[in-house]
Amino acid sequence: MRRSRLTMLVVIAALVVGAAMWWQAGDPVSRTASAPVTEALPSPRVPSPRTARPSSPVDTPSGTRLTAVYMTRMGQAILDETGAVLFRYERDNPNKARSACLGDCAVVWTPVTTTGTPLVTGIDPALVDTIKRPEGAEQVTLAGRPLYKFANARPGEWTGQGTDHLWFVVKPDGQRNLNCLPVPVQ
Repeated sequence: MRRSRLTMLVVIAALVVGAAMWWQAGDPVSRTASAPVTEALPSPRVPSPRTARPSSPVDTPSGTRLTAVYMTRMGQAILDETGAVLFRYERDNPNKARSACLGDCAVVWTPVTTTGTPLVTGIDPALVDTIKRPEGAEQVTLAGRPLYKFANARPGEWTGQGTDHLWFVVKPDGQRNLNCLPVPVQ
């Protein structure tokens, strides 16, 4: 009887310690850039009339749609028409009409391109433009910065947030989103 009580106390103590460790750790997935982090896709913000539709048939976009959203854990973000979370690259200069992500970089971080005027929802259209990439594609920019998506990410996934302290989820105003950053590497 005494032995079973001791065993039960050891099991309870182990459970309490395990629960405390879990509680202290929080959500390790949201702190790790290499782990896929995702959440259910939110509904887009209610569009204003001037950003909801192209103003004329000439402005009709050819597939590229940018939608401002609020994600529960990430906060403000922009999704493309596939649900991919969009990023900005800190080595891009918003005052120069070119991308600093070329070659192998553009394989991992796919440039968001368009063949027409992008349709925006919840984003000031005056902030959206395009630049010509070296291979000739038109890359979408927001507040002067080219937009990218992580090549292997699924819809709603922000894998890569904070990578090398250079890649950040982009907010609808073009600023970097600093939520859900990985633990700093020491």
